[in-house]
Amino acid sequence: MKINYCRSTNSFTFKGLTAQQLTVLYAVIKTADDRCFSEQDETGTWHSNDDFVLSLDDNERTALTEIVSYIKEYLS
Repeated sequence: MKINYCRSTNSFTFKGLTAQQLTVLYAVIKTADDRCFSEQDETGTWHSNDDFVLSLDDNERTALTEIVSYIKEYLS
């Protein structure tokens, strides 16, 4: 697997990701999307529940859901 970064678009490209690696990545982020980050605190931060120790801002929370949706299209 190779990861490339494009400065002009501020984006990353994963190359050579195997089907198994994509399936594992999807399982982890789908679980986080489904089971965590359901409520914001008063500062607008999304905190994971007891399953993970992590917090996300609004943009990161939205990005998580977008990634899950995007990968799901390829695995369906």
